[in-house]
Amino acid sequence: MDIEFHYYISFMLAQRAGFNDADAEIMAYSNQYVDDNTRHYYVNYKDGGHYISEVSQTMDISKPSQKRQTIYPLFHFIPAFPDEVPEERVMEPYAHSFNTAPNSRNAQKLLRLAMASENPYLMGVATHAYADTWSHQSFVGLKHPFNRKPGVSGSIIPNICHADFLHDPDTVGLQWADPRLRHSRIDNNERFMEAAECIFKAYGEHNKMPEDRLDDEWKTLKQLLSAATKRETFEDEPPSPYPTGVEPAQGRKNAYLDICPGIPNYDKKRWWAEAIHELEYEDDIFDRFWAKEDFASSHWFKFQEAVKQHRGNALNMFADLYRTLNLPTNWTA
Repeated sequence: MDIEFHYYISFMLAQRAGFNDADAEIMAYSNQYVDDNTRHYYVNYKDGGHYISEVSQTMDISKPSQKRQTIYPLFHFIPAFPDEVPEERVMEPYAHSFNTAPNSRNAQKLLRLAMASENPYLMGVATHAYADTWSHQSFVGLKHPFNRKPGVSGSIIPNICHADFLHDPDTVGLQWADPRLRHSRIDNNERFMEAAECIFKAYGEHNKMPEDRLDDEWKTLKQLLSAATKRETFEDEPPSPYPTGVEPAQGRKNAYLDICPGIPNYDKKRWWAEAIHELEYEDDIFDRFWAKEDFASSHWFKFQEAVKQHRGNALNMFADLYRTLNLPTNWTA
């Protein structure tokens, strides 16, 4: 999924499920920042010492280092148990131990651990991984022929995650084809609406929302989201022309703001800029970044700690699975 679901829709889900606006923003920002947290920082303290950040995504999914490839199954492609994966494939290989399945038990467990922590940063990170089990189903978070799209040369796109399919699995409102599967026609809105319902109900149950109220709230929100996600464009994307000549619908972002006017704009540099002072003309990467005052209480620091905690939770779950492919379980960024 992309920013449209991870930030805007996720903010609505959190707020409507009983979280206050401040926590809803932290959860939604953390959720989206998992994708934007692509750089490793060495941050100096004025009184000595340093802080090393962690990455949760790579700058270029088609050219990750071998070490950083191992983050994909932890944050974006949670491996499922074999009995959770439908027998849909029509081409070899027919199975893979790292295959992703929607709403898998492993993803549910990671979300429960985050919810139990009462840490909104960790909740956002875990929600990202959980939501992606819908958009990334039938892919593995590794470089492997399992991900290959027929007709796409591995020398051009190296079968990493869903790179062969570009952004198709992540885009709201898109219908596309996955020829690897028996039922090849994919409607992203169907997948995403199911994900939204599961996230909303997990949030509502955490906040002890009565079951009848939770069901009623979801019915109302589902109607609003269904209408919004059918709008033609998101934000400033150029609209697709209507064959009948009818004017294109209002952008989906505006529709989300109509549903939930309090959604703040997302700026991926905001948390970082609040926490870190950069010496722009310093060439030495180990002397370039310095912690501002109250660094340890900043959003950016708390997010980084949540990334490390989620990574630890996931590695504890998948250590044996990682060893089957000789993947490291004790690495840092």
